[in-house]
Amino acid sequence: MRHWYVVQTKPRQESVAVENLERQGYSAYCPKIKLAKRRRQRWQQIVEPLFPRYLFVQLDIGADDFAPIRSTIGVLGLIRFGNQPAIVPPEAINAIQQQELKISGQTINNLSWKPGVNVEIIDGAFAGLSGIFEKENDDERVIILLELLGRKNRIIVKNQSVMPVQ
Repeated sequence: MRHWYVVQTKPRQESVAVENLERQGYSAYCPKIKLAKRRRQRWQQIVEPLFPRYLFVQLDIGADDFAPIRSTIGVLGLIRFGNQPAIVPPEAINAIQQQELKISGQTINNLSWKPGVNVEIIDGAFAGLSGIFEKENDDERVIILLELLGRKNRIIVKNQSVMPVQ
């Protein structure tokens, strides 16, 4: 029976490890997340591993050989509890894949929102509050209507801090 196992990689070598594991015939999965980072005084969308230095590989304990994984370029080894490799439940992998699909690419920059769309602030001082999208302020900020202290207030937040409410 096939199970998912955790592989530790060398620093910043996740993509190299995935490529080399797949070249050897293993099924490897490295979840990624899109982040906004400030570089050279501009915000840029960067794709990074969700779990730096870790990825998942699917193996059949009776049929697949675990030994070549250790010597794969970019890999340090399998995570183990005692002598047994750590098994990740398939529900956890499915949940990670679902979340990765859900959050990938959902920023204000690549959605054409209309005024009145319900949004949730996911970052900053107003994180967790829901409001109404009013308009784009400039290429990095948006104006949201929030109900605070019994009245509607306009606040300006980074566009990466806003997600649509479903």
